[in-house]
Amino acid sequence: MYESVTLSLTGIATILSVNYFPSINLYEDSEIALLCLQSFNSFLNINENNNTFSIETVDNENNNASRCGCYEIEDINQQVKKQIDVYNSENLTKLTFDISVDPYDFRSYIKCNGILHFEIPYSMALVFGFEKKQYKPVYAILRSEKAANFNTINSLKVMCNIAQGSFNNHLQSHSIYDNSITANLIYYKLNKTIIDSITVQLVDQDHNPIDNFGEALTIVLYIKPYGS
Repeated sequence: MYESVTLSLTGIATILSVNYFPSINLYEDSEIALLCLQSFNSFLNINENNNTFSIETVDNENNNASRCGCYEIEDINQQVKKQIDVYNSENLTKLTFDISVDPYDFRSYIKCNGILHFEIPYSMALVFGFEKKQYKPVYAILRSEKAANFNTINSLKVMCNIAQGSFNNHLQSHSIYDNSITANLIYYKLNKTIIDSITVQLVDQDHNPIDNFGEALTIVLYIKPYGS
């Protein structure tokens, strides 16, 4: 039987599972904490759920899909402009587009001579702070109703299936880490004392799996008896 044990899980996915043979036997009052998280440096803010952008000219519709990745406003602006330039060249149109963000209230400003279709599936509306509806070029510049949201992940959670004692709102959770690592380790009770397998997962504030671009991820767990 182990007094204390350190478990290290490494992989290129945000769900890491390990089987142990022979099993790891622990004391009844053992508890677990996250000792170390070595992860990637950026998160996807444009993914398959919010990467579609559509602008309608008089007779046609120009659909643009950004590649999934981590983008700043200028990156998105330049990519949309490139696709519009190709469209204009192929269709002899004069579609224009430009987007910027106010540094004081973080509202988006879009200058476009076409109809913006933010009501389409997987629209970038929420990223830019706009509602999911059509916007006609009535005004020279359109201003978003809300602040732009380029940080779709504002909380990082580490879930461990053998931990218990945390809550997400009113529901019990397997979370052993939430947001930033503090100087003091936070310990949670184990829901078993004989460990033959363990699964650890990184999720966002809504418990959605996080895409880590296939980069290496290492999670180190520390288990010890209560009070030691």
